[in-house]
Amino acid sequence: MTHEEYRKASAVSVEEAQRTLFNEYFNYVYTIVFSRLRSCAGREDIEECVGDVFADVYMHYDSSRCSDGDISGFIGTVARRKAIDVYKRGIESISIDGEEALSVEAPDDTADTVEKKELRSSLIQCIEHLGEPDSTIIMQKYFFMRSSREISELVSLTPEAVRTRAGRALKKLRDKLTAMNISL
Repeated sequence: MTHEEYRKASAVSVEEAQRTLFNEYFNYVYTIVFSRLRSCAGREDIEECVGDVFADVYMHYDSSRCSDGDISGFIGTVARRKAIDVYKRGIESISIDGEEALSVEAPDDTADTVEKKELRSSLIQCIEHLGEPDSTIIMQKYFFMRSSREISELVSLTPEAVRTRAGRALKKLRDKLTAMNISL
């Protein structure tokens, strides 16, 4: 959705414009929030953060100050910032509750669990460093099992371009992981 399309839809019905915006960008926002919070937040917290992102977009988006173009940049920025805020709150609460966590006995497979979590964290970090739209394409394709056609609608590219970018992004990702001595 472009700024102009949103402006026109808002002139007719603000609620309908917001509903359309939500339906069109929900997967995009959920992917961003999920990739940032998956290691420290539960499903309810992630969904609440997604809702907060759209609330912020509805309250702070000013279509009169925007040029013609895609609105996804603004939405992506709000999603990343909101997810970072939730992440920081989660880390603070972990450090406050840390004393209680020390008294809990660790299960036998703790080392394996920690290693997997670190590997996942490194993988997500490498994916995020690919930049947009490559990180979104990889997340949607390999974590959410979406087709190239579905992803193309999210990132405003053709399905062929999505497949090409996915192949190139996978090669970059493989190179980054190899440089970090990580093999999958």
